[in-house]
Amino acid sequence: MFNATNARTQSIDNQTVETEILLLNLNIMKAVNSNNVTTVLSGNTVTQVSSANITGSPMTLDPNYYNSWQTITANNVCAGQMQSVLDNFNTLGYTISRQSYDGTHIYWQISW
Repeated sequence: MFNATNARTQSIDNQTVETEILLLNLNIMKAVNSNNVTTVLSGNTVTQVSSANITGSPMTLDPNYYNSWQTITANNVCAGQMQSVLDNFNTLGYTISRQSYDGTHIYWQISW
């Protein structure tokens, strides 16, 4: 039986959050290697993972995350997942924010 805290944790801590964090970390490493102090992960960002190119990310490609962020629709799972990403990078000392180019999708901007 889940208590409320365990149920929330199980709902939020999943592959989507871990994938988002991985792609953001890979883009941070790429930016650092290019002597940049900021990076963006959007639906158009191509991230190389091993020999594969990944375009976008789960959260940047799904408009449900934008709608949740802008409170257009209530979605506690999307809101919690985005908060997990924000908390992860804030804890590590990064400045991270959600933005939008098109009013439909989010993108992440991280600086250090």
